[in-house]
Amino acid sequence: MHKFFSQTQLLLCMVGILGSEVALAVPTREPANESGKSSEPKIYKPEEDDYAGTPFTEYGEFNEAPDEEADTRFFQYGRFFGVSLGLGFEFVDGYRGALWQGGFPLIDFKLHYWFDFNLAIDLGFFTVSHYYNTTAQSLGYVSVNVLRIGVDVKYYFNTKNLSAAVSFANPYILLGAGGFSKTENSIAQQTQDVSNSLGISFGAGLEFAITPRKIYFEIEGKAHLVPYVDAYTTNFQTVNLPNLTGNFYTFSGNFLFTW
Repeated sequence: MHKFFSQTQLLLCMVGILGSEVALAVPTREPANESGKSSEPKIYKPEEDDYAGTPFTEYGEFNEAPDEEADTRFFQYGRFFGVSLGLGFEFVDGYRGALWQGGFPLIDFKLHYWFDFNLAIDLGFFTVSHYYNTTAQSLGYVSVNVLRIGVDVKYYFNTKNLSAAVSFANPYILLGAGGFSKTENSIAQQTQDVSNSLGISFGAGLEFAITPRKIYFEIEGKAHLVPYVDAYTTNFQTVNLPNLTGNFYTFSGNFLFTW
């Protein structure tokens, strides 16, 4: 009998010890405070994302919303491609201008591409004829044909906040470069002289909308700086022309078709 009570007491002691260990292993929860919310330690609470404005979240390099909005407007209201054809004339100054005559008609053809509302590029060519009649070198009557193939970058001004007349004219400036070819044919001497050179161009123009986004009338004026190899020739000193320096100026009106 004594042995039975001893075993029973030992079993109860073991149960008591195990119960104490389980109680220690389970974390205690603090009672709720007066507002009814649990005062549980923060370690058990998930933290909420904080999207408050900071200098890092407001950094604009990765903010693409304005760019996307501008692209959307351009795709909806802008022009992408175009082709134009027109007529004009070329004027030459300096000593070359004193010798050369003519310069009409100038035939102008261009292909257009717009990057956005303000920036465009043109690829085109024009051809124009001149002539002169001189006793120097017994040349007599000489016909001159000028051909230019080049590219121009155009910048359109933002006329949103300007007057209606300026907005309607759609002004722009341009800068370009190209190859210029000059062919002179002397009828008296039955000779032909061909000269090629690279030159730069700059100018300005206006575009008047006939049918918006479809048909425009373009007026353009450009200056061309072309260093021909005969610019400093002395062959015309007998007619009081020490050289043939001079710049070229073109004025044209084109019908522009866009889509």
